[in-house]
Amino acid sequence: MYYDTPKLSPCIKGLIAANVILFIGQMLPIDGVFHTGLGGIRGNLVTLWGANIPVSTFHDFQLWRLVTYMFLHSEDLFHILFNMLALWWFAPEIEDIWGAKKFLIFYFVCGVGAGLFSVFYLFAGYPVVFVIGASGAVMGVLTAYAVYYPERTVLLFFVIPMKIRTIVIGYAAVSVLMSLRITAGGVSHITHLGGIVVAWCFLKVYPSIEMAVRKKMYIMRNKGRKG
Repeated sequence: MYYDTPKLSPCIKGLIAANVILFIGQMLPIDGVFHTGLGGIRGNLVTLWGANIPVSTFHDFQLWRLVTYMFLHSEDLFHILFNMLALWWFAPEIEDIWGAKKFLIFYFVCGVGAGLFSVFYLFAGYPVVFVIGASGAVMGVLTAYAVYYPERTVLLFFVIPMKIRTIVIGYAAVSVLMSLRITAGGVSHITHLGGIVVAWCFLKVYPSIEMAVRKKMYIMRNKGRKG
């Protein structure tokens, strides 16, 4: 079983700090009204301007929301606590393998991709629903961890020993089933599923892209030397 607590790099510390700072901002009494094409919404201004709201992101082309929603969380403390603990426990080893630059690319690709899943899936029926949380990006990190360390055993819910690969596959299956209920229990399962799917695609496609770019740069450098 694996119980070690990895040391946090400046990269991971920065992500956690950004989430915590914006969470505090969400708790402050800075309310206002945000107007969409479907009417006005009153609430905390940090949340209103940062949440991934399908009608605003897609119809009003407010694309920054695909990034900012990843750093916002619900008032339920367990929401941000679970995401930050998962980031703390699983992200450092992935960053050690890839380096900070590639890890950050991966993290944001998973988060933005999960956000797009949410927008296109929810737009028709729930255009004004608020999608917030780092869960899409974090599920991407867990997927990468399961690919690199499939046999590693962790404690599910801090109690049940289980292989990380089994946990991710099981969570993906649950997310598919629960996505049929859109936002069952206030949870956007399609966002979690999107993070898993995007991470899997990234792990399959990115190495080929990286190799092609390196080959192109190598050819260009050699041409410059010959000239």
